[in-house]
Amino acid sequence: MADELKLVWIDLEMTGLDPDVDSILEIACIITGPDLEPLDQYEAVIKTSNEQLAKMNDFVRDMHTRNGLLERVKQAETTIEEAQAKTLDLVKRHCAEREGVLAGNSIHQDRRFLYRYMPQLEAWLHYRQVDVSSFKLLARAWYPDLAKYGKADKDHTALADIKESINELRYYREHILR
Repeated sequence: MADELKLVWIDLEMTGLDPDVDSILEIACIITGPDLEPLDQYEAVIKTSNEQLAKMNDFVRDMHTRNGLLERVKQAETTIEEAQAKTLDLVKRHCAEREGVLAGNSIHQDRRFLYRYMPQLEAWLHYRQVDVSSFKLLARAWYPDLAKYGKADKDHTALADIKESINELRYYREHILR
């Protein structure tokens, strides 16, 4: 493996925001180099019990109904363990242990769920992380005249969200981090 920085972009869709109560419905992972060009990817919808699905609040249920995720979850056969193993295999193909840097929007929230439900994957990743939402906050504070990053229509699926996060970081790189 090259010594070049590898970003491990992960987005999760969950039944809610509390890893002690809620569960992961979907995972997507894209590996990029520092140029933000995708090298590889994986995504899975995770088999989830009706009991877990019943815990969703109306906002989350409506969102995942509109984007079709709930229907895909009902058809899913991939277990959380299988999704972790396949995601970890992908990361291992590109990153030595503790070298892949987790990246995404509000990535600390996803990391909390990884720690709880996919601990082997979380442990493989570097402790540092790149949080695009931090760039967004600083850009608004330091460059108020800079046009806000205009997100595409969000269907709020894990893979679409990761691609949008990568594009958003590209925007900040091109307009601020020159």
